[in-house]
Amino acid sequence: MMKFILNQETMEIDEPLGKPTLDFIRDSGLKGSKEVCHEGDCGACMILLGELKGEELVYRAVTSCILPLGEVEAKHVVTIEGINQEKLSPIQQALVDTGGVQCGYCTPGFVISLTGFFMKSKLGNEDILTAIEGNVCRCTGHASIIRAAKLLSEKYSSVKQSNQSWIKSLIDEGILPGYFEGIKEKLKELKKAKRQTKGRLVAGGTDLFVQNETIDNPVFLSNMGLDKIWSDNDFIHIGTMANTEQIRLSPELNMILDIEEHLSTVSSLPIRKQATIGGNIANASPIGDLTIYFLALNADISIRLDEVNRIIKLKDFYKGYKILDLQEGEILEWVRIRNEKKLFSFEKVAKREHLDIASVNSALSFTLIDNKMKEIQLSAGGIGPIPMILEKTSALLENKEISSSLIKEAAEIALTEISPIDDVRGSAKYKSLLLRQLIYAHFLKLFPAMEESL
Repeated sequence: MMKFILNQETMEIDEPLGKPTLDFIRDSGLKGSKEVCHEGDCGACMILLGELKGEELVYRAVTSCILPLGEVEAKHVVTIEGINQEKLSPIQQALVDTGGVQCGYCTPGFVISLTGFFMKSKLGNEDILTAIEGNVCRCTGHASIIRAAKLLSEKYSSVKQSNQSWIKSLIDEGILPGYFEGIKEKLKELKKAKRQTKGRLVAGGTDLFVQNETIDNPVFLSNMGLDKIWSDNDFIHIGTMANTEQIRLSPELNMILDIEEHLSTVSSLPIRKQATIGGNIANASPIGDLTIYFLALNADISIRLDEVNRIIKLKDFYKGYKILDLQEGEILEWVRIRNEKKLFSFEKVAKREHLDIASVNSALSFTLIDNKMKEIQLSAGGIGPIPMILEKTSALLENKEISSSLIKEAAEIALTEISPIDDVRGSAKYKSLLLRQLIYAHFLKLFPAMEESL
């Protein structure tokens, strides 16, 4: 049995923990959350998920179609029915006033995403348009919805914000119904319940649950406290349950990398808030963006069994397609990189410029000493069975001065290290061409003056 709050009602249910939350919501008679893509890609099924982080109640908009039911235990699930009041909220009214509603199928998702934006205790960490980047409308062309979002942002930018009373402020503004004030205390009681501790370990599940895979006895690592990012003089550590958006906005990482910009292309905001670095690494997809990113940073990973951990290089974790250096009972504990600034570039090509799975992706890092490249790490994905470091190409570039002829030679060497296949993301020949172009792109980004010679 598991307990959670669905809108205003405390639920106690005995359902498969891997069942999509969307299916449970709609089976319960709440039809405002729509089923469309079932891949977390369109936002029609968006809900708010509130959970206690210490003493703070934090909400985020999530796609319920790939959110396993087990992940809502001891949390607050809010559907559009839980937002609706006797009259339209200011968010709903803004969509009406700007003509942002046509067939209405996607509208609940947009309302939830915009409401989630205002439920942050401090606004301004992200543009309001980022909040709706995971929502798709096929009628309006988005222009009227964007007008509504901008009007809302301007209207409420001056509303006083505080961690203690922000929920009450939103209630006073009519954005939230009054019952939200009592949710925090109810969740404190639910947090006391014991959780299942044995079964198949699941991180974010943003790829796993797209496949509609039936999982017996899943154990969700989100409850294990592995979501911290911390640094010291030598290393920056990232807990393996840190989500992509948390990593993207990390002050520690942005001190040494342009990671906020780089990871904005990975996926939409709801997916970035659900997908974790540990899930990305352990899923072992040959095109996992975070894996390719941190391979080029020569990352270490800690693997723990009970109280004992071992540390290995991320590049040594992959032994073959979906074959990992991970024994029964072991979990990924953290990822770490050197706390030092390097020249770094991340590139990907996808069918859509943003928010899509890569056809080929690549990252490059090195230091430049006396005009010579040192500690070169060139990674690539989509060009073989595993995410990989291009060892021969990296060795060729090591301790060399940068020149167009060297880069062209490196691109040709890279093609001898890869074994792409024909699939839905492109032919093997196409992927080889992409990798060569991405290697050029790395150096053109870091050294724009080379454009004429390349």
